[in-house]
Amino acid sequence: MRLTFTLKNILLTLLIVSAVSWGKAQTASTSPNEVFKIAYSAYQMGNYELALKNYNLAITIDPSRNYFYYNRGLTFKALGNIGRALADFRMSTEFKPTAEAFYQIGLMSYEKNDLDAALAEFEKARELKEDLERMNFYMGMIYYRNNRFEDAAKCFYTYTQHVKNFPDAYYYRGLCEAKVGKYAEAITSFKFAMMYKNNDWKLYYKMYEIYLAMNDKNNALYSISMVIELGEKKPEHYDERARLYLDTGDMQRYDDDVQTAKEIRQATASVVK
Repeated sequence: MRLTFTLKNILLTLLIVSAVSWGKAQTASTSPNEVFKIAYSAYQMGNYELALKNYNLAITIDPSRNYFYYNRGLTFKALGNIGRALADFRMSTEFKPTAEAFYQIGLMSYEKNDLDAALAEFEKARELKEDLERMNFYMGMIYYRNNRFEDAAKCFYTYTQHVKNFPDAYYYRGLCEAKVGKYAEAITSFKFAMMYKNNDWKLYYKMYEIYLAMNDKNNALYSISMVIELGEKKPEHYDERARLYLDTGDMQRYDDDVQTAKEIRQATASVVK
């Protein structure tokens, strides 16, 4: 019977052997950095219990290093122990303020919907590092919910400069730009969002609304038609398109949409009865 060992299994075995050796040699000569390396490697391979054991040992040997607490906090977070993770991230900032630790604290507050606390931590992180993971996206969302549309748009713009393929960032950037009357910029943002999320009728509907505000009836007509084509065949959408056909002088299509909207309403009413 042949046994097949993957590289990950071999490395994990070596880590466990190393960890046991270190556990038996907890003397004053033990190097906390070597223990930390074992813990970090175990974390990277998903062995969080082994990582936690060795982070605890490293901190026992030298309790003054901020990155020991930060990385143990990540391990507690991976294990679902949010309270211990938060305590470690805060301890990490006590020894040395870092953007990464403030970001993790802010992210925990954001996930609990404590937006004011999250924003305070994200702002501390941004003072140390301008762009970190999804920090600017989350800050943008908080500003957006607080009706601070200019600040939100700046955060989304910064985020999309670094992450090109996240449609929600472009979408909310467009919403913010539309809120402050920057319609052309909003259209550009929505088109970027469409590059990564092309079949989203909500994007076309927002563009429809903006084109109406710009009095661009041809593009508004195209956008509301795409909403209908993508499956949102609601009577009010046909009504909206009918009004545009009327404005552009296309009476045949106007009559067709008015009739379609009427038939959908009648069908819906009969189902309800």
